[in-house]
Amino acid sequence: MSLCCFAFGEAAGRSDSHSAALDSITTENLEKHVRFLADDRLEGREAGSRGGREAGDYLAEQMARYELEPAGENGYFQHVPPRYRNVIGRLSGGDPDVGHETILVCAHYDHVGRGTSRNSRGQVGLIHNGADDNASGTAALVELAEAFSLLGRPPRRTILFVAWDAEEKGMLGSTHWARRPTVPLDDVAIVLNVDMIGRLRNNTVYVFGTRSGFGLRRLVAEQNHGLDLVFDWITKPNADHWPLFDRGVPYVMLHTGTHADYHTPNDTIDRIDHEGMRSVARLMFAVVHEAANRDRLPEFRPAARREDNQMSRGITSPVGSSPPPRLGVQWREPDGHDRGVQLTSVHAGTPAEAAQLRPGDRIVRLGEQEIETSDQLRRAVFHAVGPTPLVVQRPGEEEPRNVIAPLPQDRLRLGIAWRIDSAEPGTVVLTRVDAGSPAERAGLRPGDRVYQVGGEDFADEDQFAERVGRPSEDALELLIERGGRLETVVLEFNPVPRKRAA
Repeated sequence: MSLCCFAFGEAAGRSDSHSAALDSITTENLEKHVRFLADDRLEGREAGSRGGREAGDYLAEQMARYELEPAGENGYFQHVPPRYRNVIGRLSGGDPDVGHETILVCAHYDHVGRGTSRNSRGQVGLIHNGADDNASGTAALVELAEAFSLLGRPPRRTILFVAWDAEEKGMLGSTHWARRPTVPLDDVAIVLNVDMIGRLRNNTVYVFGTRSGFGLRRLVAEQNHGLDLVFDWITKPNADHWPLFDRGVPYVMLHTGTHADYHTPNDTIDRIDHEGMRSVARLMFAVVHEAANRDRLPEFRPAARREDNQMSRGITSPVGSSPPPRLGVQWREPDGHDRGVQLTSVHAGTPAEAAQLRPGDRIVRLGEQEIETSDQLRRAVFHAVGPTPLVVQRPGEEEPRNVIAPLPQDRLRLGIAWRIDSAEPGTVVLTRVDAGSPAERAGLRPGDRVYQVGGEDFADEDQFAERVGRPSEDALELLIERGGRLETVVLEFNPVPRKRAA
């Protein structure tokens, strides 16, 4: 398929009802739902058990409370052989053109009961409450249902809220639904799955699936406010998004990581981070709201089936060989007692060797720049072009030497190299940031993703190169993403301190 730039950032206008919906996602409500689902009375919510059925009844009651349309085969329930039940509610979309398209938001609500030798990592026979796995994700699902019920008008697309049963028995609930969907499978445009979001540590959320749809990473990152996101490239058949991904549906899964209490009796409510859950649930709401209202959704990307995290590291590797050093020296940090910057080595075949520089020499001037700090030397070398005069103080000599270093003739502008990412149209990934460059002074790093130049999206690599190459007297503004956070960075072409705007 052809790659095109999605119209990012065109979410529906924010309103008072939107704010009220977001504010309805509270730690108190999340704790209430987790407390019910992870109570000893439900005996670990094993699929098909009395506790499992009580959990399913509770979820159906919540969906009815928030006036979701029943979307199972029997009211809110879909029978899953032999004795399990998915719980399904629908908020119909209001746009006559895209209202049939469906955003499927899901979490599994079952756990392992009292455990067996096959599924417990703790003492078999004790109640495994499953507060994190996955009462946490199920609670967030319920909170999203409430939040969307508070919007002043329905979203453009339909949202299907699904609580899967029997995930712990081999994803039986989600697999059955994929085989016998209660809405046309072709209408399901994207899946958002949440599994274990109750143990937020180091402010980090693991995001799976963004490789499965063109532009999904940017969609998620643009909705993120304050969380550190780790984008994982691996998709395995170990969670409820798999049966749909296997049928060509893009997905995103949010997860706060495994822990020592996973599948043990110690996965209890007292160890849940409800504030962290609230942050993740609000990110869920923002992503679903954006997906349900934007003009276009990311299409499925089959290459995700073959990708892994080793390939993710390759995306920041430079394309081709690195350019030769402009001057070809190394130095020690100045101590403030002597003039200039003292060299510790001179590389063979470089302009520094051609100028007959030696280790121990101190560069006190390069071109018109007096050199007192490492930063001044890096900047001066970066901006100098062609034969450049240097003033050098050599040990044992009273008078400084005047030499000429034949620096490269090319004039550098930003000081970056980049490559494209086939999964993210309209994005470039930085692979190199040159020392002393405007890019380095602005704080750019290899791995940063550039989304906009001068406040405008770009369609492809050629348009990016054209825009960053436009003449500018003062500065260039880039919108970048690093670790799932967006940041506006200003590259200044005069040697002044860097500026940043969050």
